Amino acid sequence: MVTLANWNGKVEPEVKGSAYEEALWEHRNEMMEKHNFTFEEVGLATWNGMLELFSTSVLAGDPAAEIFRFHANYTLAAAQSGLAYDLSTLDSIDVDDPDVWNVSLAEVMTIDDAQYGVGEKGRPKQMIFFNKRLFEEAGLDPNLPYDLQASGDWTWETFMELSEKLTRDTDNDGVNDTYAMIMNAGIFAESVVMSNGGDLVYVDENGDYQHGLDDPRVVAALEWAADYWKTDFDLAPAHWNGHAEAFYSGQAAMYLGGEWESTTLTQDKMADDWGLVAFPKGPSATEYRAVYSDPGWVIPASYSKEEAEDIAFALSLWYGPVPGYDGEEDWKTVLYPLYRDERAIDETVAMVREPENSAIDLTIAIADSVNVGLLSTDVYWNKATVAESIEAQKGIWQAALDKLNAK
Repeated sequence: MVTLANWNGKVEPEVKGSAYEEALWEHRNEMMEKHNFTFEEVGLATWNGMLELFSTSVLAGDPAAEIFRFHANYTLAAAQSGLAYDLSTLDSIDVDDPDVWNVSLAEVMTIDDAQYGVGEKGRPKQMIFFNKRLFEEAGLDPNLPYDLQASGDWTWETFMELSEKLTRDTDNDGVNDTYAMIMNAGIFAESVVMSNGGDLVYVDENGDYQHGLDDPRVVAALEWAADYWKTDFDLAPAHWNGHAEAFYSGQAAMYLGGEWESTTLTQDKMADDWGLVAFPKGPSATEYRAVYSDPGWVIPASYSKEEAEDIAFALSLWYGPVPGYDGEEDWKTVLYPLYRDERAIDETVAMVREPENSAIDLTIAIADSVNVGLLSTDVYWNKATVAESIEAQKGIWQAALDKLNAK
């Protein structure tokens, strides 16, 4: 029996939602029977309580599970704990296989030459969903974002120009009826920074984590975000969970969200047709960038090599390639039913899966101890200028990073 500790339990559904899901569970059941093991995913802790369960149970000599799944905010802490098995020493799992495992996550979970965790190939965060009906009603081609992205002209400048056209007072009462953008200031600011080739946190040549708040690309990005916020182009819902609903209901033409939300949009949440593009690039960037921050799986170091080999072997089979869906382009087959058009997958998602278009969000390294969002929200709510906010946050971030680097 191999138990994977998760914050949500997962069981085989009685009714499969797709041909891929049918093939997935058929493969898993065949592998368990062939290799004489059972595998279960059980909700044993909350997403922010998994590290404590892992640490206390492993230190007590009685791990609560053979595999632990960690939220992105805790993957680095799990790798640095000294309690995780070095998976690169195992023969039953190929941690370097980019077709199976998440390359960006491997960077976070590797210390020196030891890799302490793996995870599935991630789905990009902070992508732009756009409402095609609202583009048409503003006199714009409903596929314009795709065309701009394809030509390389999907930039901050064109984004600002489109935002002005998409923000409309349709009944002339002096109040906007539709907005260009649903605004979450923290997510928007981070996206702007990444899209300009900057990084809020990076790893230096010595392997230490450093903040990038003095990087001219970061400063320029935050200044541009502040300029965008001075317009009336965005709508900030009163409740933290109201952003997606405001987009579903057609209150704004664009929404910044995770690519996985395509599933929600397709399930009758969105009456209007929609598309998906990367965040527009800034003047210092050469490529579009999508942000990744994904969960990782860890095996306790308290197991013997033989035991760890068996556990890793089961994990590789459970989350490895599914026969019939293991071709170079088969990942698209799984996504097509989740979208309203193929350009989102063939052009956008295909692009941001490439290493040069992928960026890992390393603020996850301090997210549990620092309110990273204050850097941008203080500017958004006119509590500070960009320079003032950076100055206020630098010391706080550096203290957290110094603590992290000392481990």
